[in-house]
Amino acid sequence: MIKSTPCAQSEDEKMIEATLNEWKKWYAENRTEECRVIGNRHEEVDDDEVFIRLWNTQDGNPPVGGESFNSKAWKKPGSTPAPGLVIVTGKGEPPLILTNQKRREEAAEETKKWELQKSEKASKPKKTAGDTNGAGEKTKKEPPASRFLKKPYQWRCRDCGEEFEATKPEVHCKRKPRQRAEVSRDSTKWFNQFLEDVTWTYIPHREVSTGLIGVIDDEESDTLAIEAGDSLEKILNGKEMITPKYFDLYNERTRYLRVSDLKEHSKFKRVVNRITGWREAKQKPVEKAPLGMVEIGHAFDEFLGETFENIESDDWAKGERVRFDCEELGVSVGGTPDLNFKGVPVETKTLRVFPHEVPEDKNQKSIFKYKWKKNYAKQAALYLQGVDNEFMLLLLISRESGTFTVVPVDDEAMAAMQDNWVVWAKKYTKQLDAYKKLISQEEE
Repeated sequence: MIKSTPCAQSEDEKMIEATLNEWKKWYAENRTEECRVIGNRHEEVDDDEVFIRLWNTQDGNPPVGGESFNSKAWKKPGSTPAPGLVIVTGKGEPPLILTNQKRREEAAEETKKWELQKSEKASKPKKTAGDTNGAGEKTKKEPPASRFLKKPYQWRCRDCGEEFEATKPEVHCKRKPRQRAEVSRDSTKWFNQFLEDVTWTYIPHREVSTGLIGVIDDEESDTLAIEAGDSLEKILNGKEMITPKYFDLYNERTRYLRVSDLKEHSKFKRVVNRITGWREAKQKPVEKAPLGMVEIGHAFDEFLGETFENIESDDWAKGERVRFDCEELGVSVGGTPDLNFKGVPVETKTLRVFPHEVPEDKNQKSIFKYKWKKNYAKQAALYLQGVDNEFMLLLLISRESGTFTVVPVDDEAMAAMQDNWVVWAKKYTKQLDAYKKLISQEEE
C-alpha cells in the first residue's frame, strides 16, 4: 500500500526525485560513502536514470508529495530487490528505496507473465529426476564498476597542459595537477566502434527544447544557433577523430567555490562543509578509476575537448574563463564555458540519447527534462552573470548516435537560485565566513 503523508524534515530529506547519480551522492552524504546500487540481476543501472524515493518505516513519514512503502523491499535480502525497485545500500545503514513509473510498469508486466507461466506449469505433468540434466547455468558475475590504477599515476598541469607520471601529485605551474587515467580496453573498443559508425547530425533545437525553462523564442538567437549547428556538423564530419587515450578523473575536491557548486543544495552543502579542510589537506592520488558507462561518459568529454581544441575556424574558439560576484553568498565564483561561437559562449553537455530517438523508452523524456531543469539551464544562467551577453548556446550531444543540437538559453533560471542562496547564506554562515577568511589571507 502506498500513500502520501506530510512531515517536517530537513531540506535533504525532502528530496523526492533525482537521478541515480544524485541519489548516490545523497546516500554518501547522509548515510555512508561506501555504498552500492542493486537493480535487476546483472543490470548496470544508468546514473542518469531518474528515480523517486520511497519511504519505509525506518525512514519515517515522507514529506508532502512523497510516498510511503509498506511492502518488502527485498526479494532476496542484500542481493535482489523486489520487482520495480532499485536499492542503494551500505554496510550498517538502512537502504534507500527507489523506483520510477517505467520500472513499476515493467514489474507489473513481469508479474503477469510469471502468473501465466505458473498456471501453465501447474497444468503440465511433473518431470521426473531423469528428465533433468542437473546442469544449471552458471551465475554470471556482475561487471566491476571500477578498477585499481597502476603506479606511477598519470597527471596533467591545469595551466600549461603538460602531462607527466608520478606516484604522488607534484605542483606544476604553482598549481596542483589534475589526475588522469588510461581509457580501459573495453571503453577503447566502444570508442573505436562509435567513431567507425558515427555520422554527426545536427537537429534544430525545437525538436527537444519546446517548453523548457530559459529557452529563447527569438529569431536572432535561433539563426545563430542554426549557423552554429550547421557549421559544427560540417566540421565534425570532415575531421579525422581519434579515440582518447586518457581522461581526467573526477575529483570533487576544490580550493575555490565553482559555478557548478551553486546549482543544487546537496552539492553546495557537501562542498561548503568541506572546502576549508580540502584547502589545508595535501592532495592524494585517486587509486581507482570508473568502468562501464561512467568511464565512457568521462572519456567522451575528453574526446570532445580534444576535438574542439583542434577546430580550425574563424567562428569557433576556445571558451574563456568567467567570474561573477554572488552577492547573496558574499563570494566570487568562476567557471569556463567549453567554446565560443562568434563571440557567444557555448557550453557542451553530453547525454546518452535524446528522448525522440527512443520513443519506446518513456523514462528518457523524464531524464532529459530533469537534467535540463536541474543542470543545463542553471549552468547557462550562472555563466551569463559573468559575461555581457544576454544569451548563450547549449550544445547537447548524444553519446550513442552523434546527433546534436544547439539551444539558445537566457538566465531565466537565476531567480530560483538566488532565492535558494539567501537561505543557504543564513544556514552556512560559519562555513562561508571561514572560506572567505582563507581567500582573503591568500590574496594579502
